[in-house]
Amino acid sequence: MNAEEFIRRYELGERDFSKVVLKGLQLNHLDLSGINLNQAWLESTCLMGTNLSSASISGANIRFCYLGSANLTNANLSNSQIEVTNLNETNLTNADLTKTFLCDSSLVKTDLTSATIQECNLSGSFCRQTIFTNASWDWNYTDVIFHKAILPNGDIESYNYHPSEAVESLQKRYESGERIFTFERSVDLTGIRLSGSTLHFKWISDCELRYAELRNCNFEKSNIQTSFFDFADLSGSVFQKAGLADNSFTAVNLSDASFEGAYMEDDDHRCSFDGAIFCRTIMPDGSIRNQGC
Repeated sequence: MNAEEFIRRYELGERDFSKVVLKGLQLNHLDLSGINLNQAWLESTCLMGTNLSSASISGANIRFCYLGSANLTNANLSNSQIEVTNLNETNLTNADLTKTFLCDSSLVKTDLTSATIQECNLSGSFCRQTIFTNASWDWNYTDVIFHKAILPNGDIESYNYHPSEAVESLQKRYESGERIFTFERSVDLTGIRLSGSTLHFKWISDCELRYAELRNCNFEKSNIQTSFFDFADLSGSVFQKAGLADNSFTAVNLSDASFEGAYMEDDDHRCSFDGAIFCRTIMPDGSIRNQGC
């Protein structure tokens, strides 16, 4: 089903979309409250800022999707399998995640206040400043990454968060006011926060920038290849004339970013943008992509 048909049917009053298959669709900033997506298959679909309050999404399969800033209050996500999905700043207040498989995903500043998280598997997910206040949970979070997460009892927890020496050093320099950084070898910057900085990469490959906060950063003329930006916030960042072959931008926010003049792909080298948000994004040829607005 394409986006136009899906939206038209919803606007005509249809609410039962159980078992629907939605692949590669842009469904951002819509009002889909009360929708039935039970056992649906959602892949590489963007629902940024979409109202899914009181939605029934039980037993669904959700992969490579962007649900950042979506409203999922009182939603039923029980028994769903959610993988490699961006849930940053999503409102899941009072949501039901009983027996939900929510793995390898990003939950930065996600609000799970009073949510039911019984037998929920969050293995490999990144929870920075995630709010679990008054949530009902009984699961083992051995494989979850917590960074300043607020637990049900109000405690603030950092668990399994082991930033690299490079991250700790750069973060201190950034917090002291430094804003220009040069990289000459592969580096692990998972979870780094360097918004507003100038970052110059000199012919580097195999870097990790997953979950990074890199809003309004300047990567102009950098060369960074076969690296991972997955779940990063790159809104407003500049990649003009940069070499970016074979990078992964899965579920990345690219709103207002500029790739003008950048080398991003040819027949043998392509970047992956599964679930990425494009809004006022300037592409290498100067065209503008607005599918995610």
